[in-house]
Amino acid sequence: MVKRCTYVACNADSRYPERLGNTQFHPFPKPARNLEKCIKWISLCGRPQQQLCDRLRNHSTAKHIYVCSKHFVDGRPTPAHPDPLPALIDDCSKSQTVSVPPREGLRDDRKPDSAENIRCDLPVKGDSIVIKEEMVAESIMEESAVVIKMECTDDQSQTEETQVELERLKTLLAQKEKENDLLRETIQTHQALYPLTPETVNNSSVPNYFKYCTGFTYDEFNELCRFFTLPDNEAVPQTHIPFTCDELNKHIRHMPLRQQFLLVLLKLRQNFDLEELAFKFQIDMQSVRTLFSSWIDFMYDRLGNLSVWPHRDIIAENMPDNYKAEFPTTFAILNCTEIKIEKPSSLLGQSQTCSNRKSTNTLKSLIACDPHGSIMFVSTLYTGSISDQELFRRCEIKDLLKGLLQCGHLKRGDGLMVEKGFLIEKDVKELGLQLNIPPFAHMPVPDVQIAKKIAKHKVHVERAIANVKKFKIVSGRIPNYMLENINQIWLVVCMLSNFQQHSIQA
Repeated sequence: MVKRCTYVACNADSRYPERLGNTQFHPFPKPARNLEKCIKWISLCGRPQQQLCDRLRNHSTAKHIYVCSKHFVDGRPTPAHPDPLPALIDDCSKSQTVSVPPREGLRDDRKPDSAENIRCDLPVKGDSIVIKEEMVAESIMEESAVVIKMECTDDQSQTEETQVELERLKTLLAQKEKENDLLRETIQTHQALYPLTPETVNNSSVPNYFKYCTGFTYDEFNELCRFFTLPDNEAVPQTHIPFTCDELNKHIRHMPLRQQFLLVLLKLRQNFDLEELAFKFQIDMQSVRTLFSSWIDFMYDRLGNLSVWPHRDIIAENMPDNYKAEFPTTFAILNCTEIKIEKPSSLLGQSQTCSNRKSTNTLKSLIACDPHGSIMFVSTLYTGSISDQELFRRCEIKDLLKGLLQCGHLKRGDGLMVEKGFLIEKDVKELGLQLNIPPFAHMPVPDVQIAKKIAKHKVHVERAIANVKKFKIVSGRIPNYMLENINQIWLVVCMLSNFQQHSIQA
């Protein structure tokens, strides 16, 4: 390696050496005549000496030029060795060590610095030292080769370490990928084919989320499953299929009945779009359509064949106390309700469904409930322009009341409660029943008290209708494409409300 060496300062304009501290200045060729030689001296130093070159070129203002003393055999220019030599000789590679005698002109008490001791492999002839340029060049090449070899060795070792680390990381990555593949297979094996199940909805962190989605608690949902002869637990095997869909495909064929029933309840309660239900249950939209229509027909048949009008003794036993004290023989409360539909395209349909009460296109139905708030009768839907008394005459409730009187579920003299808009007193008396209706205006004081009592208890049927309309599929505006099975949907949601907990207690 190149060692730092002292400098010889030469006066550019003087023929004789000068002293500056411990530095001796030697005669230096006049720059005006020997500019190229001076630049050559500086270039032989082996290190960038831009300042020397700049000062040499500006010789008009330069007084001293500094050149390394190590480049001279005697530490200075002599007649025998006037030019400097490259200072790239390694001390460690010398087979013979020669000490340079003290320079002339130096004080006797000066102790030369260890950096000024020059060692080189040179033959000695008397007092003169001859340096061969071939030996210097060979030494330089050997040292450069050692340095390059060391650098190559270091780079090679670093490359080998990098390759080893890279191979280790590749092996670790392959192991992690294999573990991920095993975990994916395990998840696919243990995960249900349809992730949205009654159990996943019930285990949600959202409070009462199952009831929000379906309108029922998880226990009530299992009761409904037993009613429709479905498995009431995910662990119970599915051995009985109560109905078949119109069109079977791979989605419907492999989908458990409990998940199908959950899909139908989500549609009825929250009126989710077909796209959303298809995404939630990971099936196609056509399968959602098929499942919903098939389940509505099945539930309509199952619920429509129920005998939901109990015996008068059972009704009297479950009456609220205040109602029982005031109307002990009135066993049914009647009222009409309307649901909105889209405007029909035909003018006849628009005029028939136009409701004077709602000022929009509607369908109307008659509902009868007991004093406890349970729905006992639901009529089919009629156009919104029909009056309440006409609806009472057209629906099948008169035939139902006749049959109840014949079988003993009702007795002659039992009463029905309606609001004052129902002008059906004549029809009810023909059946042998009484009608509790609020009196009209200009009534005497005792009649006012009766009107307040009827209004207080008439609210039971209004609450029952409100529970039905919590199923969003009938609370909003019914699209025209749903009119083909709207009667089935209407009866299903009305009957399903009876499976919910009533706010009116006996």
